[in-house]
Amino acid sequence: MKRLILIVLCLAVLAQSALIVDAQTRHRHKSKFGRKARTAAIIAGGAGVGALVGGAKGAAIGAGGAGMYAFNRKAARRHFKGRTRTIGTVASGTALGAGVGGAVGHGRGAAIGAAAGAGGSYLYSRHRRHRRHY
Repeated sequence: MKRLILIVLCLAVLAQSALIVDAQTRHRHKSKFGRKARTAAIIAGGAGVGALVGGAKGAAIGAGGAGMYAFNRKAARRHFKGRTRTIGTVASGTALGAGVGGAVGHGRGAAIGAAAGAGGSYLYSRHRRHRRHY
């Protein structure tokens, strides 16, 4: 019994050392899922989860929040033009504001929330863009 445990332990250490050696080669993983499609999937996933939780207003909130994340992450800065990211951020903020406003104040609240969300997200994207890092 002790020999079996010792053999298994030695094999585990050998396998672990093989993994460490293999980890030293850094290959960039080529994704089969497109970079822009990933952004769309993030937004669709947020909308789906929001719809399951809160119906139509929840879908707007989920899609808006996910869109704000998706268009302001590092990968989006690499693969989208600045204008596209600004439009996506403003559209996401509008959806988020409309969802929250609709949940609070129905039709009129949705309109006010959409306007506030669009204005706030536009100011956010403009303010964030002009920062210089040295």
